[in-house]
Amino acid sequence: MIKEKSSVPEIWTHKLTKIYGRGETSVKAVNNIDIAMEPGVHGFLGPNGAGKTSTINMLIGAISITGGEAKIRGEAAGSLRARRIVGFLPQDPAFYDNMSGEQYLNYVGELSGLRRYKAKKKTLELLEKLELLGARERRIEKYSEGMKQRIGIAAALIHEPEILILDEPTSNLDPIGRKNIINDIKALSSEVSVFVSSHILSEIEQMCKNVTMINRGKIILTDTIKNIKKMHSIKGGRVIIILDTSSNEKIIQQLKEKDFINNIWIDENDSKIHILPKDIEMLQKVIPKMIIENDVILREFHQPETSLQDIFIEIMEEEVNNE
Repeated sequence: MIKEKSSVPEIWTHKLTKIYGRGETSVKAVNNIDIAMEPGVHGFLGPNGAGKTSTINMLIGAISITGGEAKIRGEAAGSLRARRIVGFLPQDPAFYDNMSGEQYLNYVGELSGLRRYKAKKKTLELLEKLELLGARERRIEKYSEGMKQRIGIAAALIHEPEILILDEPTSNLDPIGRKNIINDIKALSSEVSVFVSSHILSEIEQMCKNVTMINRGKIILTDTIKNIKKMHSIKGGRVIIILDTSSNEKIIQQLKEKDFINNIWIDENDSKIHILPKDIEMLQKVIPKMIIENDVILREFHQPETSLQDIFIEIMEEEVNNE
């Protein structure tokens, strides 16, 4: 089980920076970012080229840090102690395709320092946990893309890390494969903390409680998804209510006369009434009475939740406008 929250973050960075090249041709891929990850599943969001992979490569010690600091549970990123704490699955993992899944995991286990008997025991545990036991003798080249991702996750877990870092784990998968990996990550989060990068925000929303958004190497937002949605709603001041009845034209004419409504219209895409209320409680009181008095059928009346993807797109557009 994940340890209780402590004063030491799972992953911590301070002004972490990565610059490629020198002089006029240099590129600042990561620009002074600060991260403090709590136990659980933490989403690292951004469009392609935002700096996600460069950040991850610094965290695991695959590339040097240009400036700032990064620590894994208090250990310097890239140090031997930090590497032992972390399990990593890259975006495009490479395998020894002529090996079976079982052979590969045994090999990776021994390579990571496990004794042979321990590697074999752990291999069987992971194959069962990730539903690959039935394919353990099949060569990896015969695996589907989803199975390859799961054997990659198993390889990242073989040395029993405390933190799992995944870079775009669903990017090459079909819908069923994506669903399976998402379920695997959610299940694993009861045992290890997971730092997962993605540009597919709907999937992050299914897995994560906390997220960090990055664009052009800079952190633009970090918080819980719940708080981000709440702040976005307050900031926009645009609580939209969807209403659908058996007589929308009749109902909208009556609602237009109410002073507790800012704006109201029938949307051409879904043919439903969209309402921007001044007083949402007053609207909730009036609608049932109006439905009864007009003898119409109420099909729908709710406040749709803004998706993380919609919020992200709006934030990106604001960034462009500010520039």
